[in-house]
Amino acid sequence: MLSNTNNKKLITKFILDTKLNKYQNLNEKQEELLLQQLFYLSNYRYGGCTTFTAHLLHLLKIKSVICMSNAFENDIGEFGYEIYYQKRPIAFLDNIKRMFIADMYQNFHLLEKLKNKDITIVVHDACEIFKENEDYLKNWKIIVIRKTVKDYLKSKYDINAKFVYHPFHPYKRIFKDYDENDNINNYRTKEGEGGEGEEGEGEEGVSISRIEYHKNTDMILKANKKLKKPIKIYGLTNPKYVASKLNKLDFNKYYQGIFEKSFNAISNILSKSKFMVDLSQLSNDGGGTQYTFLEAIYNNCAIILNRKWIENIDKKYCDFEEGYNCYAVSNEQELIELINNSNNIDTTKIIQNAKKLMYRHINTAEEWKKLIYI
Repeated sequence: MLSNTNNKKLITKFILDTKLNKYQNLNEKQEELLLQQLFYLSNYRYGGCTTFTAHLLHLLKIKSVICMSNAFENDIGEFGYEIYYQKRPIAFLDNIKRMFIADMYQNFHLLEKLKNKDITIVVHDACEIFKENEDYLKNWKIIVIRKTVKDYLKSKYDINAKFVYHPFHPYKRIFKDYDENDNINNYRTKEGEGGEGEEGEGEEGVSISRIEYHKNTDMILKANKKLKKPIKIYGLTNPKYVASKLNKLDFNKYYQGIFEKSFNAISNILSKSKFMVDLSQLSNDGGGTQYTFLEAIYNNCAIILNRKWIENIDKKYCDFEEGYNCYAVSNEQELIELINNSNNIDTTKIIQNAKKLMYRHINTAEEWKKLIYI
């Protein structure tokens, strides 16, 4: 984690940059517009919606986002991934006409304030739609980041959403193997920054998603009991899930805690792993990318998915194919067999094929700009 001294220096620098209007590649009018428009109205401080917001802002070369949730305690603070938040009172919305909302999960008390505004909002998955916000969403411009969600919103709610690929900021990575044919970034970190390691030093598998019911972390824990090299588990926990299902599976034995919200931290974890395991399963969703997938691919990790994420999904909605650009399992026994046989598995081709997905995410900045500047 950042020391208090470094933290104060970074926040001081941010305040000065804001006052001096030095946002890169933006003229003064655009700076003022964006600062008023970009909102993060979720309570989540970790997870895909947070990562999405950070990647988006980096691609747009913006340094801050406006928050209103009580989850953000200070007037100005660290959002994560070198992005800062500015907390505003609800009354701040009175003079805002147009908004781009990177995420809004519940916080229904804000809806009345948003009623007559020109709003573009990202709906990350179908779980973000409730009876309380359904009518509002029908009057807003909806952006989705998986094609299955676009199809579901149309069939279930008659909402015409626009699909746009996840934005992805190509940050500096820590390489375990230098690949001169990798055209995303052709460098490794300086010596002493860690992450390269010696042969056989790395972990076979790691999980970096939030620990939630729909992430099926219990399947990983059941597999860990029979794995030669257990899968290390990182991420924010759902206490109810841990108490009801995971504690009896020796969760604390394998849990590594919450990693720092920085690109270096996530790259450091993935650089030591051969596989990233994400066993997510969501109703009315699947087939497309999540940030755990993209971070793993970008950091040269093969991904192991829940087969339910890709089976029975229309091919035009599905980015992944088992055995081509990912591995997939249906239960803990299949996960055990895959990980325990890791020494005999060459993941090179799988990773190369998966990397073909990355360019569209890295090169999506212009499309997102159009959605915000309109």
